[in-house]
Amino acid sequence: MDALARAGVEPRIYDLAPPCHHRPGEVDHVVGDLGDAARLDRALEGCDAVIHLAAAADVGIVAAQPAEAEQVNSRGTLQVLEAARRAGGLRVVYGSTIWVYGASGEGLLDEDARLGLPGHLYTASKLAGEMYCRSYSELYGVPTTILRFGIPYGPRARPAAVIPIFVAKALAGEALTLAGGGTQTREFVYVEDLADGVVRALDPAAENRVYNLSVDRSVSIRELAETVGDLVGDVEIVRAPGRAGDFGGARISSRRAAEELGWRASTPLAEGVGRYLAWLRERDEAEADERRPARARPEWWPLGATRAATALACAVGVLIPTAMAHRMDEFDPAQVHSVSLTTLVAILVCLSLLGGSWRGDWRQGSTAAWLLCGYFAIFVLPWPRHGLDVALPEVQTLLLSVISTVVAVGIATGADRLRELAPDRA
Repeated sequence: MDALARAGVEPRIYDLAPPCHHRPGEVDHVVGDLGDAARLDRALEGCDAVIHLAAAADVGIVAAQPAEAEQVNSRGTLQVLEAARRAGGLRVVYGSTIWVYGASGEGLLDEDARLGLPGHLYTASKLAGEMYCRSYSELYGVPTTILRFGIPYGPRARPAAVIPIFVAKALAGEALTLAGGGTQTREFVYVEDLADGVVRALDPAAENRVYNLSVDRSVSIRELAETVGDLVGDVEIVRAPGRAGDFGGARISSRRAAEELGWRASTPLAEGVGRYLAWLRERDEAEADERRPARARPEWWPLGATRAATALACAVGVLIPTAMAHRMDEFDPAQVHSVSLTTLVAILVCLSLLGGSWRGDWRQGSTAAWLLCGYFAIFVLPWPRHGLDVALPEVQTLLLSVISTVVAVGIATGADRLRELAPDRA
């Protein structure tokens, strides 16, 4: 979604649940199932293309729930293609997998390599989707693009994928288990690289073409475990029996994507896993902050209209009595200077008390106290011989400021309480 938006494409999500990685209203979305033809048709209204990524992608779940997985992967793809046909031949970009190569042979495999019979139901269901794409393109003129993904990893990854599993176990101090000793090879592709390839595949030149979106170098599962161990810390690695139907690995060529789409996977495995770890830590910290009880905090400036007016009235209430208390016939420049400083501090005290919601928060009283202490420490204590000269006007000004502040706080608190008690208006 983010890559599409950066490319200037206005995306719409069709999924079983609202988007969980975007704020409400940030992305247009429709909640629905692939089997709901009417809702799927409404979701495709006004679209120029559909990127079909919905799938049962966890091979363990597919093996445990074969009928449900087939319905999503095979018939779900058929539903998308049929909706595209009803929409007048809408372009379909289909997310497949390099697992379709299976045991296709040795050497570097490109998009024209012969595909062997699949040994796993996941592979069979994804291969069926590819065949449906070819058929709809030939029979009904629905333009399609098939993208055979390497194994995606990175932020927002499925927790059941191998890299999230290894990282979670390593962070928890658990051992990493290698089925069959970890000799199987995989082509892990960082999710942002894959997203870039999907965006590039929207180019009209990619219609009715097949592309491998994979990396130049395969990585064994054991090497992956060692990489995770290096990034997280010392972890134990243990061997376990191999799994039936497991993909042993193949060397995949992405040359066609490089030549026709200008795409290459550019993120090394260690760097990508490091980014994933950083994302996990940021996510966990954000979730911890959300769970942490909120503490009352003053709402500092700018004030609301009522509070601003009250604070201004409070300041004027300090200035006028101060001017009256020191008549012009008793003019003393030193004393006027001292009283002016006191008046300024008094105004700051008033504003600090009124700057937040008056609920007895100790921080507001603390702010006022520190202002007073700072004033006396700077302007009174260093000159004790003038203390008696300035004591009376100082005390007068501060007493007047306290009285004015109490009155202003009472007015502001009363106005807030009236607003809280007032009935809502339509």
